[in-house]
Amino acid sequence: MQPVVITILALTYPFLVYLAITHGVSWLVPTLLAMIFLRRFYHSSYSDWKFVLIASLLLLGAIFFQTLSAKVIPVFMHAAMFLVFYRSLQTDASLIERFARLDFPELPDGIPQYCRQVTWVWSVFFAVNVLLCSALALWADDALWALYNGAIIYLLLGMLMMVEYIFRRLRFPNLEVKPFKQSMMNMIKNGHTVWDSK
Repeated sequence: MQPVVITILALTYPFLVYLAITHGVSWLVPTLLAMIFLRRFYHSSYSDWKFVLIASLLLLGAIFFQTLSAKVIPVFMHAAMFLVFYRSLQTDASLIERFARLDFPELPDGIPQYCRQVTWVWSVFFAVNVLLCSALALWADDALWALYNGAIIYLLLGMLMMVEYIFRRLRFPNLEVKPFKQSMMNMIKNGHTVWDSK
């Protein structure tokens, strides 16, 4: 149940922030996030102090940089995703290869190299989004910030996934490719094994 709630919060976060800003309570969002991180610390069996650090920064932001502290959260989310993808390029199996092996445990020749190239594309995508989200948080209208982070970014993510899927079928015409919906369902169902190995 908790992953579902976190996913819903992540998807609706930009619009929650926009509502908070327009109602003059932008401090509320970073404060609530700080409470979530403190709760994670409290329930952590190994007392992970990074949760306290993050919570402290959020509370300071809620006091001194109310709107900005609420709007920069997507920057850190995209930065974290960039690091996950980029760091996997320093290992034997890139992140995309690990996901590909959910469908095909034994990958044909050339596919691991292709997966590494696709991982580079995703790394660049998230790096660019770090810059865009930073600029939007600092200088854009609140409504534009919410539109990009709450809708446009997901359209871009979907488009990139679809383009890669089509390109893969064209580049490897003889490769057995599972239907897009089946691959996505497999990723949703078993993707945690890839993330857990990080």
